[in-house]
Amino acid sequence: MKKALIITILSVAVFFLGIALVQAKPDKDTDSNLPEVNGTYDVPGHPELKVKVFVHGPKIKPEPSALPALVCNLTDPESAAVVDPASWHLKLGNWNYKINTSSVPASVGRSNLATITFRAFTEWQLKTDLKDKVSFVYGGTTTVTRAKYDGQNIVTWGRAPSSALAVTYAWYYPSTGLVAETDTIMNQKFPWSWTDQTIYQNCADPNSYDAQDVLTHELGHWAGLNDEYSPDYVNNTMYGYGAKGEVKADTLTAGDISGINKIY
Repeated sequence: MKKALIITILSVAVFFLGIALVQAKPDKDTDSNLPEVNGTYDVPGHPELKVKVFVHGPKIKPEPSALPALVCNLTDPESAAVVDPASWHLKLGNWNYKINTSSVPASVGRSNLATITFRAFTEWQLKTDLKDKVSFVYGGTTTVTRAKYDGQNIVTWGRAPSSALAVTYAWYYPSTGLVAETDTIMNQKFPWSWTDQTIYQNCADPNSYDAQDVLTHELGHWAGLNDEYSPDYVNNTMYGYGAKGEVKADTLTAGDISGINKIY
C-alpha cells in the first residue's frame, strides 16, 4: 500500500513539473509580438538591427449617404514638397519580393495582385534614380500573412491595428543604413478595391480604398522614405493618410522623386 502511494505521489509530481517546464519554455518566435505603433524598435535576438514601423491610417472625412460605384475625372495634383528620408536604403542590385495571393480580398481579385505590385514597384523604379541601381524582382507567392523577420520581403493582406490601412516593417542595420528586410501588411478589415488605370483612367471606387494607391505609398517606405503629415504634402504619394476613392498616390510627385534621389 505504501509503495503504491509513493508511486502515485511521484507520478503527480512529475506531471506538474512537466507543466511547469512547458510554461517556462521561452518563446522562440520573437516576431510574434511586433509593435503596431509608429516608431523605431530593437529587434530581440538581433542587437545589430532596428525595425521601423509605419502605420498608414485612413483620412476620415464626411461621406455622402449614397455613392456611385465609380467616380471619374479625379485630379492628380503635382507637389514639389520634398519627402524626408528615413534611416536606410536598399542594397544595390536585386530586391526580391513575394506576394500572398490567397490573402487578397475578392473585391480586389487574387489574380490582380501580381499586376498591382508590379505597377507599384515600377512607379518607384522607373521614375527615380533607383532605375539604375535597384531592381525589384518578383520571387513568387507566399502563405505568410503577418510581418516576421524571416528572410522574405512580403506583400499580403492580414491582421493590422484597427486604425491602420496598412503597416510596413523595415528591418535595417543602423551601422550601415542598409535594409535587411521589408514586409507590408494591408488591413483585411477595411473595404478594398482596385481600378485598373489603363482602362478607367482617373477613376476610382469612392466606397473603398484602392489597393495600388495604398501599396505604392507603402513601397516608398521600402525604398527609404518617411511619412509626411503636414498640409504641404497632401498631394504626395508619401502623405501619411489614405482616403477612399483616391488613386493619386499611384503616381509619384516631383517631391517624392526628389526624396528618393537624395538617398540614391
